[in-house]
Amino acid sequence: MLHNIRPRAAAVVLRHENSEILLVLHRWRGSGDSWILPGGGLNPGERPEEAALRELFEETGLRGRNPRFLFEGRYSKGISSTFLVEVDPEAEAILGHDPEDVGKAHIVLQGLAWFPITDVAELPEVKRALKCLPTLLSD
Repeated sequence: MLHNIRPRAAAVVLRHENSEILLVLHRWRGSGDSWILPGGGLNPGERPEEAALRELFEETGLRGRNPRFLFEGRYSKGISSTFLVEVDPEAEAILGHDPEDVGKAHIVLQGLAWFPITDVAELPEVKRALKCLPTLLSD
């Protein structure tokens, strides 16, 4: 099923001395809701780090900068690249939208929240990010 393959990118955003992480609540058709990193599919010709910044803005209203590669992993439609992204510490995250939802009854984005990392450390994406963060944060 090559027509369903779509690379994606995600952003890890931390605050409060790296003790909290930003997650978005996605409502998946037929499989319920889950808290995940802001992210989504790459547009044609877009680099993964560009997609991570664009998706972060679309989903949270936050303008990211200085994306630093964390890890790459498989997901249901291909490969996902995840980046540590900086934002203005005074900026307020607001629930955005998924452009693919426009005009549809099913809305994917349902919420966003900052979580203490210790509360969500076992979520698969967060767990992978935490393994890579010590090296990046010490630079």
